[in-house]
Amino acid sequence: MQGKNEISMPDGRVADIFNVVKFLYGLSDRDIEILKLLIKSQNALTMEEISSKLNITKSVVNKSILNLEKKNMIIKEKIETSKKGRRAYTYKVDTHYLSKKLLVDIDQLMKDLKVKIAYIVGVEVEKTTSI
Repeated sequence: MQGKNEISMPDGRVADIFNVVKFLYGLSDRDIEILKLLIKSQNALTMEEISSKLNITKSVVNKSILNLEKKNMIIKEKIETSKKGRRAYTYKVDTHYLSKKLLVDIDQLMKDLKVKIAYIVGVEVEKTTSI
């Protein structure tokens, strides 16, 4: 039976959707762990909060945060802090934006795959054909 975070592959295998996202975007297990935490969180979280909740060092969190930011999967917001001269940020996921981004990226991937596969097998692709 397929769970809510799982999708069926054409050959009958079942894959966790986060493993598919991990593969498509070249994310690490840690990146996915942080992404899941931010998706589930009701509030934006600081690096310290992420570190504490996942029991990992801030440097490990920082590496994943930078990767997720680079791939436009999370939002970074500056916050006021009591420490002078120190910048502080929170991180969150805009689930509507992320959902749309994933769907647009997957749609583009499918279009590219269709063209490449047609080329490899020697079939001409009509430009107006939908996926």
